[in-house]
Amino acid sequence: MSGMEHVPELGKLRYVANGHVPQASPHNLHLPALVEFGDERMLPLHSVRPIPTISDLPSCTDHTQLNTHGFTAIHHPTPLHAPPHNVQSFKDPQLLKQHLVPDIVEMMKQLTGCKTVVTEAFLLRTAIWTETDSLATHGEDAAEAPELETSYPQFIGFNPAYGGASPASKIHLDFSPNGARSHIRNFHPGTAEAAADIIRHEDLLLAAGKNPKEAYRDCGGPRWALYSIWRPLKTVKRDPLAVIDLRTFKEADCVPIDIPFPNLGTGTNSTHLEEGLLARFSEDHKWCWIDNQTSEEVLVLRFFDSDAEGNGFAVSGGGTFHSSVELPSTENEAARESLEIRCLCIW
Repeated sequence: MSGMEHVPELGKLRYVANGHVPQASPHNLHLPALVEFGDERMLPLHSVRPIPTISDLPSCTDHTQLNTHGFTAIHHPTPLHAPPHNVQSFKDPQLLKQHLVPDIVEMMKQLTGCKTVVTEAFLLRTAIWTETDSLATHGEDAAEAPELETSYPQFIGFNPAYGGASPASKIHLDFSPNGARSHIRNFHPGTAEAAADIIRHEDLLLAAGKNPKEAYRDCGGPRWALYSIWRPLKTVKRDPLAVIDLRTFKEADCVPIDIPFPNLGTGTNSTHLEEGLLARFSEDHKWCWIDNQTSEEVLVLRFFDSDAEGNGFAVSGGGTFHSSVELPSTENEAARESLEIRCLCIW
């Protein structure tokens, strides 16, 4: 950057305090309560602008990259950005399946080089933060669940009876390696079917007395990874999403936590646990964001990568921490609206 270096904006981020052992939430799809995140800090947010297109990304050596930073940011308008569509189109499950699923498949293939992209879930957030939000109701009663809560991909936060979810204002990584493995087996039968070859290779390792965390990369099974594609539905004025540069946190900063999940698509009210990770503060952490992020700009976050796990990231699995951020003097702004698309990629 020429001239004076841009001074990063400050935002409030919530860590687990040193020495504290957090208690899991009893609510489905929820992180622990806010009181478990006792280390609140105002920290600098480093802008990743300018934002390249996906075709320009490989040549942008100074920009964030999935393999090195654990996330990237790209300018990627979709078919729903063109007339006659508008913001409400991103809240219509049929339009999302028709237009966004094929767009995401091609985008992720181009971005990662994978062979298969499985769109698992759409997560809509449209509410001001509350401790317990509409996520807790998703899949809660299988007998009364609407089709959006039983079909595949899942549509979470789309039930008009409960509304969209609220921002996740606690630093976390959705899956540890253990959690990722539980996820592909238990999240939904559609995911388990897509991941059948992965699961088969892991089961062979287990039957031979080997640990998949240590042995999977060299067992002949396909590489696989979990990602989140996050975009706002309108320019962000409050509660933006920020991400830690993967290179700046250590395994010792990670705190495992169980997150309850409903056994979606099974017709039962049973649940299972998927292990995620929380974080303790380190001066080394570098937080990144897209300031004034627009709906045509997306953050792609890596949650887990079987290759990264076998290449020095045994605790985090190559995923990186993230959180919504409280910006000063934005409490009177309208609720942030965002759409997150979660997918499984297989090579």
